[in-house]
Amino acid sequence: MASRDYKNAVILTVFASLVWGTSFPGAEWGLGFAGNDVFFLWLRFVVATIITLSIVLYFKKFSFSVMKEPAIWMIGGLNAAGFILQYVGLTITTASKTALLVDINVVAVAIISFFAFREKLNKIQLSGIVIGSFGVVLVATDKGLSFDVSELSGDVMVYLAGWSWAFFIVLSKKMMKQYNGIQISSGAILSCMIFLAPAAGYVFLTGADMTIEPLGWAMVLYLGLFCTSIATLLWALGLEGVSATASATIMLVEVVTALVLSIGLLHETMQSWAIFGSLLVLAAIYLVASSSKADTEPVKPT
Repeated sequence: MASRDYKNAVILTVFASLVWGTSFPGAEWGLGFAGNDVFFLWLRFVVATIITLSIVLYFKKFSFSVMKEPAIWMIGGLNAAGFILQYVGLTITTASKTALLVDINVVAVAIISFFAFREKLNKIQLSGIVIGSFGVVLVATDKGLSFDVSELSGDVMVYLAGWSWAFFIVLSKKMMKQYNGIQISSGAILSCMIFLAPAAGYVFLTGADMTIEPLGWAMVLYLGLFCTSIATLLWALGLEGVSATASATIMLVEVVTALVLSIGLLHETMQSWAIFGSLLVLAAIYLVASSSKADTEPVKPT
């Protein structure tokens, strides 16, 4: 199994989360210049696939043999499902509830990891997950949170998106018994792009608006290069040295990043509760990242 120094793995995961955090306000801004969200999403992965494969094949870091593994197609399918559920759910429910219901997947990862790896949490890690989850609630409910029957289907979609990505994380970790982070991340991006193609084709056949303005294309390139290609690679390399649960907890930093950028770029406001929630998220990341000594040990088959 691929392994990595624990401290280095944490740093890589943090950097990946910081970059991923920019995708929330970036996608929201970019979609304002695109006619269809699913087509916009597919183009993001087309760009990411071209860039990723060009780099890894040039440096001979990737073999298409990984694409023969059923697990890599499951990972790609889970990633595609998560994105589609989130994008469609956002048209029905609010962004605040989306952030809450998606990023709370740290709890789902901990549950799945227990059954997949018999991964047990010490008291500090468990405290970190609870504190982080509460912090996400405070951040997401900054402008108020109410559950409306008319938004229920959207709430269910984004909640399922969180579970989809939870399985994505755990399955990626399990694949590292045979492959390294570069191979897994590259294969995941390629397979996800392929799974998204039928969805893009469907909206095209329904006569959806497929136009994208120049600024929309600029955001497609940014999201494809940085938030998909680079961020996924950094995250997968980090996953070589931390557990699935620790990775999911560290990734909560993307919530704070997205909030800060939304304030600066989209002129959103943040109340004191959201600030306190952000500090709780950072505290949770520190607790989990500093107490997971067992994360550097090879994963034992169940």
